[in-house]
Amino acid sequence: MFGAIVGVLATQAVIGSYSHVAIVNAHEAVLGHNVIGEPSKETDHGPFRLKLSPGVRLRLTMQREMQLDPDGAIFTSALYEKYLSMHRLAISRQEGNLKALVFTDIGLAMLLFGKNVTIPGTSLGLHDIPAGIQVLTALSSFTFLILSLTFLNSQLYQAIIEQFSIRTAEQKQIDPDFLTAADTFTELYVKAFRGKMNIFGIDFYDAGRGFRAYYGSLLILLVAAFISILLLHLAIIGYGVWLSLNWSWLSALFVSSVILTNLAAVAVNLATEFSFTITQEQLKLPLE
Repeated sequence: MFGAIVGVLATQAVIGSYSHVAIVNAHEAVLGHNVIGEPSKETDHGPFRLKLSPGVRLRLTMQREMQLDPDGAIFTSALYEKYLSMHRLAISRQEGNLKALVFTDIGLAMLLFGKNVTIPGTSLGLHDIPAGIQVLTALSSFTFLILSLTFLNSQLYQAIIEQFSIRTAEQKQIDPDFLTAADTFTELYVKAFRGKMNIFGIDFYDAGRGFRAYYGSLLILLVAAFISILLLHLAIIGYGVWLSLNWSWLSALFVSSVILTNLAAVAVNLATEFSFTITQEQLKLPLE
C-alpha cells in the first residue's frame, strides 16, 4: 500500500520536473525561433511548429494569458488563492482514489491467490464468493482510470499555480520552484537530486559527474520502481480477466471493458508530444 503511494508521489514529482524542463525549452524555442520544420519564406517571422505535450501546452498557454495582463488586474492574488483551493481539492480526490485502488487491488489479489483462506465464521473460502473476482477486477480497473484522471488533473492545476510563481520570480531572477514549494506540497528531493537544480537560471553550485551519475541513477530507479508497481496492478487485472474467460457475449463485454479501461488509464498520462503551429498572428502577442 505504502509502495503504491510512494510510487505515485515519485512519479508526480518526476513528471513535474520534466514539465519544467520542457516548458523552458519550448519558451526558448519561441524566443529564438528554434523551429521544427521550415519557416515561411514570406517573412522571417512566419509560422513554425513546436512539439508539445498537453501539459506543457497548457503551461505555455497560461503563460501567454498572463502576459496579456501585465498589470495583474485579472490574475490577482485572490484568483491565485482560488487556484490553490482547487488544487487542494484535486489532491484530496487523487489520494482518495489511490487508497480505493490499493484496497481493491489487495482484495483482488486475496481472491486470486488466497484459496486456502476462509471467511471467518464460515467454511467458505475467499474463492467461493460468487463473481468476486469479476466484480473486483472491474472495480479495480474503474478506480485505476479515475485515479489516472485525477492525477492528471492535479498536475494541470499545479502547472497553473507554477505560472504565478514564475511571474513573481522573474522580477528578481529567483528560482520559482522555491516559491511554489511554499504553497503546494512538492517532492523537493527530485529537485535536490537534479544535476541542474535551477533550470530557470544559473546554478550557484555546479554538480560534478559523480553527483549527476549517482542521483541520476537514483531517479531512474524511482521511476522503475513505480513502473513495476503499475505492472503489478496490470498483472493482477490480467490474471482476473484470464480466470473470467468463457464463450459468452457477457464475458466478451466484460473482458473488452476491462482492457479498454486500463488502456485508457495508462494512455492518458503518457504525455505524448505532438506538433503545434504558432502563426504570424500569434507571434504578434507579447512574449516577454
